[in-house]
Amino acid sequence: MFNYRKIPFVTIGIVLLNVLGFVIELSLGEDYMAARFGMYEGALRDGEWLRLIVSSFIHFGIMHFGSNMICLVFFGMSFEKAIGPLKYLVIYIAGIIGSGVMINFIGGADGIHAGASGAIWALMGATLILTIRRHQNPIYVGRGIIFNLIYSFSAGISWQGHVGGGLAGALVALLIIREPKEYHNDF
Repeated sequence: MFNYRKIPFVTIGIVLLNVLGFVIELSLGEDYMAARFGMYEGALRDGEWLRLIVSSFIHFGIMHFGSNMICLVFFGMSFEKAIGPLKYLVIYIAGIIGSGVMINFIGGADGIHAGASGAIWALMGATLILTIRRHQNPIYVGRGIIFNLIYSFSAGISWQGHVGGGLAGALVALLIIREPKEYHNDF
């Protein structure tokens, strides 16, 4: 019998929202969407609260969109199964907010930031916490985070969004993820 609980509905929904954002961006233009909805330093001070959320659903080109969606599917599907859809969604939203807040305060005076990577970094930070809570070796997750952090600084990518999202995901995971009594080792 088919088990609907094993379908990562939240991840699928988030991917579909990103696809919708990308389709709208293709129809209205990347420059328009970035100027209207991209996150920037001081956006919240300027009353641009909508940017905090919408910026995470727009991307700078097909490569940016594609790489973020691959990472989202890779981390999201297994992580959602590991902790459940509600906790997963809370961590993802915390990553969006943490990423945007960090950009708001130290985003760089002329930089526009966008993309799902801050929320994806929240999943990576939460994965590290889950790994530690399960008493597993965190070295592989830690290496992935360090590699991605180095890449973020060296490639001119929004390290502010990545660090803000990762910290938010780790902090929220510390609050809502307990050591599971029983878990599947498919994560």
